[in-house]
Amino acid sequence: MRAVVFALGVLSMASVHQARADVELTDDFVSAQPRVQLYMAYAEYKMANYPLAHAMWQQIEGSAKAEALFNLGILYEQGKGVEQSLIAARDYYLQAAEAGSRAGAYQVGLMALEHPQMVSAETARHWLMVAALDGDEDAGRLLKTLASHQPDSSDPMLSVKRLLMRGDNEQAIAQLIKLSEQSPPNYAAITELAWLYETGLAVPRDLNKAAELFSIAAEAGNARAQYALSVMYSTGAGKSVDPALSMQWLKKSAAQHYKPAVAQLSAEAEPEN
Repeated sequence: MRAVVFALGVLSMASVHQARADVELTDDFVSAQPRVQLYMAYAEYKMANYPLAHAMWQQIEGSAKAEALFNLGILYEQGKGVEQSLIAARDYYLQAAEAGSRAGAYQVGLMALEHPQMVSAETARHWLMVAALDGDEDAGRLLKTLASHQPDSSDPMLSVKRLLMRGDNEQAIAQLIKLSEQSPPNYAAITELAWLYETGLAVPRDLNKAAELFSIAAEAGNARAQYALSVMYSTGAGKSVDPALSMQWLKKSAAQHYKPAVAQLSAEAEPEN
């Protein structure tokens, strides 16, 4: 099963994707450790330097490759810096899942729900099961939804993600706002809304609004928002550069075992060669 899925990805990717030879990578990036490279690429993505982020993610190998492949899938799903292509996104998500990305496995399952002609239920169940057995509760809930064909009422964000994947942006935004304004607020929804403002997906790009929403969710303890805020303070995109605050939010996110934050904190602690 795993070999078949991987072969599918390789064949499609060979026909769809080309390296961005027009983008030059710096020596600092090329010589950095994979996890540091991943952070550098994510920082460029947050600053809307999508072609550069694309080129960086394509070059990442080793322990950070799975997440890099997942991020490339996001670029193609959104059409950021590349021509939008769900086929290309699917191939990257499949390769990310093959490389061990829980997020890639989740996206494969989501595509099976919204675009069953692109991903078979059998393939989706396989990767969601792998992720669920690895401790991913979101993947476990999505696996139940795929089996029952009924939305999981305990996961209100799932319907938002499905709406975004099928392009029903106005409904997705309305649902996120409703979740954000409920009492108590859904901080995952606030974080998702911030991310949409940051990327300009479904809403006009507004870094100030994104920073405001990330701050609200981060202060409430959302690990994903804390990591995003850390990158903002590191890059100056949405916040003034402040290394101390960047590290503070990075540590808070890592303390909640948010994988990108844990990896970045570990990379920064390692001595340079």
